[in-house]
Amino acid sequence: MMAEPRSQDVLEEGVHLDAASDDAEMAELRSLLLGPAEGQIAEIHERLTDPHRQLTEVSTVLPDAIAVRTRQDDELANALGPTVTTAIERSVRKNPQPLVDAIFPVIGPAIRRAISVALSGMVQSLNQSMAYSFSVQGLKWRIEAWRTGKPFAEVVMLHTLLFRVEQVFLIHRETGLLLQHVVAGSAAVQDADMVSGMLTAIQDFVHDSFNSPAEEQLETLEVGELTVWIEQGPLAILAAVIRGTAPQELRPVFQETLETIHLQFRTALQDFSGDASEFDGARPLLEDCLQTQVDQDKQAAAPNRFPRSLIVIASIILLALLVWGFFAWRDSRRWNAYVERVRREPGVVVTDAGTRDGKYFIDGLRDPLARDPQAFLAEANVDPKTVVTRFEPFQAMSPEFVLPRARRLLEPPPTVNLKFDNGVLEAEGFASLEWITEMRRTVRFVPGVTQFKDENLLAVDRIVNPSLLFELDKTEPAPGQEEKFKQLMADIERLQKLAESMNKNARLEITGHADGSGSEERNAELSRGRAEKIASELNARLPSKNNLTIVAAASKEKLRAELTEADRAANRSVTFKIILTDAR
Repeated sequence: MMAEPRSQDVLEEGVHLDAASDDAEMAELRSLLLGPAEGQIAEIHERLTDPHRQLTEVSTVLPDAIAVRTRQDDELANALGPTVTTAIERSVRKNPQPLVDAIFPVIGPAIRRAISVALSGMVQSLNQSMAYSFSVQGLKWRIEAWRTGKPFAEVVMLHTLLFRVEQVFLIHRETGLLLQHVVAGSAAVQDADMVSGMLTAIQDFVHDSFNSPAEEQLETLEVGELTVWIEQGPLAILAAVIRGTAPQELRPVFQETLETIHLQFRTALQDFSGDASEFDGARPLLEDCLQTQVDQDKQAAAPNRFPRSLIVIASIILLALLVWGFFAWRDSRRWNAYVERVRREPGVVVTDAGTRDGKYFIDGLRDPLARDPQAFLAEANVDPKTVVTRFEPFQAMSPEFVLPRARRLLEPPPTVNLKFDNGVLEAEGFASLEWITEMRRTVRFVPGVTQFKDENLLAVDRIVNPSLLFELDKTEPAPGQEEKFKQLMADIERLQKLAESMNKNARLEITGHADGSGSEERNAELSRGRAEKIASELNARLPSKNNLTIVAAASKEKLRAELTEADRAANRSVTFKIILTDAR
């Protein structure tokens, strides 16, 4: 029979239907009013949250943005400068070949041009020197070179020189500050900024002292053998220091250079605030002003009275001297590098080094444990046949020699580890009492050791043969063995800790023994039983056996010849064998 619905249930169902109807109507209304805006909001949300779309949109405007910002100011270049520099440095460290390939078309011709210019100047100077070397005039000039301290080639050039522009200054007219300065060859140079200031001060002095009109400018200064030509411009001044007598045809060269500089650097000259690096591009223009002219008649009149064969012989001798000098210089560098390498070697003291009787020699002191200095000759490319070495033995006190020397003298077993620090030699591990006694006597003779510590050194004699005795025909220890057993346990615990500190695992093999009073079968049974008894007791009483293994075994061998009852009692015992293995 079906139950009739209650009135409360019907009312609640009606409420739910009304609420659902209202929600549907609100959704429809929101769709009509906000439909287009919701699509735009979704589009904006996607643009803000999608990284790939952001990268695509930024990439479309980034080139134009960089171009616009670059035209406004230098802030973008200043911001990117460190990053670009770091990127280039890392790229070069990782693989320099791409950068080499990129600059090859530029750097190659530049290097060839520089070498060509240098060789041309050297050949010209050599030709002048050779022309006057074998003449009376050349002898006079050579004496002059020796007296004045100048190179012979420079003296020849000065005597055959008509004029030479030695220095050119570019000076800012308004401030009097130096913008650029170039020098010809090895000409003597003073402080360029000071010279620039003095020129400006002299011009001001002339104007103030003689009431000269402003349009009249100082054009020439003479200082001893030097003449200073000054060219005035609206924004800059060019001053050239000339040795000799220069023709007036040289002035247009300076004027054209100054005009070109005004044309190319007008904005920089007008806005100059003290940074002269903006005028680095003017150096090639100034360098073109460094002209030189020699007296061709004097060069043509250079005496040539000696036969060509003598000049050839002199050239060959000069070439031979140059080759000999090169090899002598190379061998000297190699020898100095070898001596310095030996000085840095620990345990070696160099007291003297040099040449004697046509050979190199090196004397000093050497610790027997140090490397042989002869081994460094091959590294320095020095022929051992050309070197005489003499090193007296001595004992170095540095730690890297004291510890190996102690190991060599004391000969510790593998179970002993030696440490050395600040004059203190410490031994840890375990060894026989005989070796420990001998070591304590010998360690006093190890140079460099001021104190010896062996608190962590264990004598294993009490473990190997603990003198634990057993009753006749029994596997139980004889009365009065308890103290020996306690001492044995303490020694085994100490052995276990030492092995653990050395990162080792200890294996303890216990072997039982019996006297000759019983049958062979009975003695074998007693021997095994006694070993197993002690192994069982140790396993039960030792607090930890993490790196310790105990094994029981029997032996038919007797420890002593049984001549007395005491010998037979000593054979009724156990012995131990210690085996160390590396811990895993």
